[in-house]
Amino acid sequence: MNLIDRYVHEVGRHLPRKTRPDIQAELRSLLIDALEDRVGREPAEAEVIELLKEFGAPKQVAASYYPEGQYLIGPALYPLFRLVAGIVLAAVLGAQLLAWGVTYFIAQDLIAPLEALESLWNSIPSSLGMVVIVFAILQWFEVRPETEGEPWNPESLPEINEAETVKRGERVFGIVIGIVILVVLVFFPESVGFMTTPGGEFFTNPVIAQYIGWISFSLLAGIGLDIYLLWQRRWGTTTRIAKIATDLLSVTILFLLVQGHTAWLANHGSSGFFAALERLPDTIGGGWQVIGMEAFRLAFGVALIISSLETLVMIFRMARANLKNGYSPGALPPSRV
Repeated sequence: MNLIDRYVHEVGRHLPRKTRPDIQAELRSLLIDALEDRVGREPAEAEVIELLKEFGAPKQVAASYYPEGQYLIGPALYPLFRLVAGIVLAAVLGAQLLAWGVTYFIAQDLIAPLEALESLWNSIPSSLGMVVIVFAILQWFEVRPETEGEPWNPESLPEINEAETVKRGERVFGIVIGIVILVVLVFFPESVGFMTTPGGEFFTNPVIAQYIGWISFSLLAGIGLDIYLLWQRRWGTTTRIAKIATDLLSVTILFLLVQGHTAWLANHGSSGFFAALERLPDTIGGGWQVIGMEAFRLAFGVALIISSLETLVMIFRMARANLKNGYSPGALPPSRV
């Protein structure tokens, strides 16, 4: 019954969490009863495969459990709509919070609470409304997220492995943070820096300005991968390789940022963060700006170490999984006909 378990699990991935357990139990019972009526004994794998083909692909079966009726956005598009709407909502909230922060800390203009609520009231409905319009148009033209290709094969069902399941909260958080940082870099590059005290002098970071293009490209790659993972809901070899590639790009950019800050600080006579603190405020060219740049270098250095370790761990785990699923050391590789 391994195929049936995998089939029911795959159908459940496309069902609402609230009704998932009941529908999965009902579906499993239907499949087992159908097999007993058909063969009356322990079924062979070929007979299970034939039954699952008759039931249909997991996404189609999951869609059949949604209520019948005329849809503005139908069951086939609704999971993707819910994903995109959640990302847009989080991004709008993040952008609004960012705008309030920039307005207060840089312009020293405290936004009135009523004005802030009015801004949210206008931006959220308009953003979600555009998403609804786009998906309503897709529904009108009967566009489907996946085109019909080869006939679905039950043998292609993935094994049940909770470790391969994508953690949606982490991916959504990464998308929102990535979008917020991207908006700052693209539309407010002059606000990328620091100030020593609220209302004090603001210092723009000259090193980050040199790499805005590469940083933006890295953020876009990460956002795109996170969106794809949210849609697939499962890690695979291809997505792990893509994740390693985006992480290596991030590590490279972090290394360049650390090197750039080091060169800038060397030109301004700094010999280290704590040494700069001791020599403040008049003995170092740049004063508090040097302290800020030292803090940036320290932050990028820590991020570089953490990102490098995480990337190495992911590479090691993927290599170990491939060796475990492949042939054992000393054995001949599988022949190819």
